[in-house]
Amino acid sequence: MGQYSNLVEKQRTLLAVEKWLKGVKLMMMEAHPHKKLWTTTYNDEAQLFEKFQDNKWTSTTLASRMSIQDCVDQMSREEQDVKYRK
Repeated sequence: MGQYSNLVEKQRTLLAVEKWLKGVKLMMMEAHPHKKLWTTTYNDEAQLFEKFQDNKWTSTTLASRMSIQDCVDQMSREEQDVKYRK
């Protein structure tokens, strides 16, 4: 049974990263007289830009440049920060 423990742990980590990726890191809204812009930044630095102008919505997505390993590392750092602060 122990021969698969590394694979199971790796899969568990990947599932945790997939959930972490979808988390919202920051939401910001800019209001101007004739338009509004919402920017949503996710944990993996991907961004969604939504604009409302002339009674019309438009959206643009900027993909993440982080690799899976970068995400694992960042998630681990954040977990350590939480443990340290307690």
